[in-house]
Amino acid sequence: MKSTLLNLWDRFSLWVSVEWSTTTYIIVSSLLGVGALLLLLSYLKGNFNKGKKIQWANLILAILLLGALAVVSMARFR
Repeated sequence: MKSTLLNLWDRFSLWVSVEWSTTTYIIVSSLLGVGALLLLLSYLKGNFNKGKKIQWANLILAILLLGALAVVSMARFR
């Protein structure tokens, strides 16, 4: 199981670092970052409105997008 996961990580890292151009990496990382920031902003705006219910889905999705951004960045610059 461990070797399968390491093999999957190596193939993903090789795909991101070799087959993606610099422009592709910048576009993907920008989309993930801006999407996460917009979701985080929506979550924070929802918290300051007293009459609305807190939208936990926005916070969870923002954290997942930031995690995906971190994984792509680690694969690119390993």
